[in-house]
Amino acid sequence: MSRKQLIVGFLVILLLFIVPQAKGTTQQEEGQISIVFDFSHDSPYSVTKRNFTEAIRFFVNYPEYQVRILEEGELTAANLSRSHILVIPSPMDNYSTSELEVISNYIIQGGSLFLLSDYQVADRRVGNPIAVNTILQALFESRIQFTTVTDGNQTEGDAIIDLNNSRIVSYNIEVNNTYLYSYQNRESLISGINSVMVAGGSISTDLSELIISSGAETSQAVTINGDLIQNQPGWLSAFWIGSSRIVLCSSTTMFSDTTCIGTNESWFQSLDNSILWYNIFRWMSLDLVQDPTQIMIFFVALVLVAGIIVFVYSLWRTNRE
Repeated sequence: MSRKQLIVGFLVILLLFIVPQAKGTTQQEEGQISIVFDFSHDSPYSVTKRNFTEAIRFFVNYPEYQVRILEEGELTAANLSRSHILVIPSPMDNYSTSELEVISNYIIQGGSLFLLSDYQVADRRVGNPIAVNTILQALFESRIQFTTVTDGNQTEGDAIIDLNNSRIVSYNIEVNNTYLYSYQNRESLISGINSVMVAGGSISTDLSELIISSGAETSQAVTINGDLIQNQPGWLSAFWIGSSRIVLCSSTTMFSDTTCIGTNESWFQSLDNSILWYNIFRWMSLDLVQDPTQIMIFFVALVLVAGIIVFVYSLWRTNRE
């Protein structure tokens, strides 16, 4: 067999080996972004309670995400091992000191956090902002928190209501005027969104630039006694701590399976709520995992160029001989 035939055979074998590898890199992307949902602290919402299933099943359409669910026991570092995003939806029970340390270390090591709370109105309480605020206190020293109001010895959360809605619970709030802060690429959080349905409490902060979205002009935050405490309250926040991304949302209800009276659909499917859900995780995943396909394509091209150079050089040598 001539040298020319050997080189051509080598290039053919190289192509047969490398091209399937390049195609196979798309499979390696599956499950690269690991999300842990912690429902273990008596959250009113969970997969077991069958009222948060749509939001979880949503990830079936996006194989790059891998979802793990915690519904009992203490949150430990082992629970969060090799995960990228921790989601805590509306815990009713406080996190222990050791659990707060686990979450703090998780953020220090680059993990991202999505905290959700919800409203407290009279006997309808699907959130406990005090429990969520213990996490925020451990991380941010109360520069931002879910709103609570102290009356005597009692500290309670609040609820967003709409002046056009007679209900004290904000079931039918349509938020059209989203306040957008475009720095740090946070505009991706509201891309493709015209309006969403929100039922929840509010967020308080002395750093107004952290608020991504506020209520409509006719919305207010009120105490469980109906006292006004804030006009056009903020309900969505996003920011960085080092390499970690933090999102706060004061409505867990808006992503639940329960029926929204204003649309007669689930809250998750109402208006653009599901788009916001996707946008939040997309934003928290940006630059998190590099696409290996581009690396493989570059490698394939480099090897082929080298092979062609060797082949041309071999022909030149053969002609000279």
